[in-house]
Amino acid sequence: MINGQGLNVTDVYNRDIYNTGENNRLDENKDYSRWKIIYPNYINKKKKVNEGRRINLKYCVSDPTVDEIALACKELNVSYVVEKNKYYPKDWLIEGRIRIKLPTQNNDIPNKYQLMKKIGLKLQTIKVNVESNLVINTNHVSKKKKKKKNKE
Repeated sequence: MINGQGLNVTDVYNRDIYNTGENNRLDENKDYSRWKIIYPNYINKKKKVNEGRRINLKYCVSDPTVDEIALACKELNVSYVVEKNKYYPKDWLIEGRIRIKLPTQNNDIPNKYQLMKKIGLKLQTIKVNVESNLVINTNHVSKKKKKKKNKE
């Protein structure tokens, strides 16, 4: 679940997917097979082009997860469906993919390539916020001082 709004369901094709789109539930009558697919490798900074990266390095982040991409899609107001048990064909260790419906009214995102760029830029801000929170949390850890025993 993402921000408490995602619903874990099994659709008619017996895949574990969840949707956090407009109505927060999966419509079994909708045909998701026509939606565009984005794998995490498409925007992974550590991958080369022949390993699956699809966009320029300045838009990529290191090791994005499906949940982070879903969060970026939610912030961009793009309808999406997360499929957790699907794997990237070139690299079977990468778990999950996202099906995205390109918005028809929004002229900012004319194609899948531009959408991946916007997702990459959103992920950069998300990753920076998460990393800064981790640094702040580790600085607040108190260190215990050992008391020295006086030998008399």
